[in-house]
Amino acid sequence: MRLLPPIDTAHSAVPILTPLSDAPLAKNDSGQPTISTQQIRYPTVTHAPLTKAQSDALAVELNALYKGVMDSLGSDDAKYIQRIYATVVYSELVARGLLAVAGRMSSRRSQIGTWLLGTSMLSFSKILNNMELGHNVMHGQYDWMQHPHLNSQKFDWDIVCPAPLWQHSHNYLHHTFTNIVGRDHDVGYHLIRVTDEQPWTPEDRYNMFSTAVLAFGFEWAVAFHDIQISVDEYADSPDLHKIMQQKSRALFAKIGRQVGKDYIALPAIAALTLGCRSAMSTLSGNIAANTVRNLWTWAVIFCGHFTEQAHIYTHLDTDESKGDWYVRQILGSSNIKGNKWFHILTGNLSHQIEHHIFPDMPASHYASIAPQVKAICHKYNLAYNTGRFSTQLRQVLGRIHHFSKPSEQEWQAYQSVSAADTTTHSHKSTPESEIAKGLSRFLPPVIRKAIAYAW
Repeated sequence: MRLLPPIDTAHSAVPILTPLSDAPLAKNDSGQPTISTQQIRYPTVTHAPLTKAQSDALAVELNALYKGVMDSLGSDDAKYIQRIYATVVYSELVARGLLAVAGRMSSRRSQIGTWLLGTSMLSFSKILNNMELGHNVMHGQYDWMQHPHLNSQKFDWDIVCPAPLWQHSHNYLHHTFTNIVGRDHDVGYHLIRVTDEQPWTPEDRYNMFSTAVLAFGFEWAVAFHDIQISVDEYADSPDLHKIMQQKSRALFAKIGRQVGKDYIALPAIAALTLGCRSAMSTLSGNIAANTVRNLWTWAVIFCGHFTEQAHIYTHLDTDESKGDWYVRQILGSSNIKGNKWFHILTGNLSHQIEHHIFPDMPASHYASIAPQVKAICHKYNLAYNTGRFSTQLRQVLGRIHHFSKPSEQEWQAYQSVSAADTTTHSHKSTPESEIAKGLSRFLPPVIRKAIAYAW
């Protein structure tokens, strides 16, 4: 597994939550531990599901599968990603032309029809850019091509999050510490409670509303996600301010470029060349396309990580082997069934299990190896979670709703902690600029932190 390194050496401020459990594992007839076949909603893993011998054997089979695909990569794979790139570029050009022309149409019906077509094409282009192109290229899946810009070091996608920030929070932290509470910050995105391992707070009552906000503004949540993580991740580093200043300035520069392009420059060009109505059709189309892309991306990501059978881990095994890591990726991920075009529009993250065990394998191969991965999972009695998009999404929403309410024990625990906090609570203050202080009423804390470090 090739993982991109973080921007700087990470010093995690979050300790391993618990030591390895001494709870006995279920035994089969040969005396080996097995995983219970009884399905439990929202399962939590507190001990290694397989013995080291079993996980090592699993790793041998998956490593062989990985090597077979990687050794076969060639011109067909290069042509594929280049076709995807060309599709993104040309569909965007046509879409933006249609949006501009829509404002010049004589009839209301023609205006609406052209605008809808342009917005649909732009949504398609942005989704393809985000999922099948950007996500996969920035994972290093095509670095072997040595292409001048379709590589993980130079490519940047069409969202407000800079590539290096996403690669740190996603490629490094999420794919290394997948589904470990306190280590994988994608578990709830610091906003939504998705497991009983996260202590309940009154804010969790608004889980569904927070989810809606996250879904509609997903690119913005992704953009500030690494800022929120890094303040703690590098808390003990003497270079904290330098690191955060670098990240914050890169973030605001990227936000400026994206907002400037979609919401200022392109509408202005349309206004100067075709009139004010073309500017409005361009602006509204850009807003709609970005919103569609955000909703789609959120749905695909959450269906891949937070279904009923997505396993959450309570700790990182300090003796974790490659096989143990494979097991954690398999149990913590969920697939979505669909046709070829559905898989392409998800960036093949509909094969989330295959992606998590082989993040740097070109995603177009996931569908072909899925039957073999599934067979290997069944051989070792590991759940291979897959289902229709509607089923997986319904389970995700059910999970979010379920964890918005505390159990009786959780309510009592919250009251005890709350009472203790009133007398002992203290925290480190983050330096804030005058601008950040002036906007403190209106901005979330993570944005205030980013502004403070940027100056």
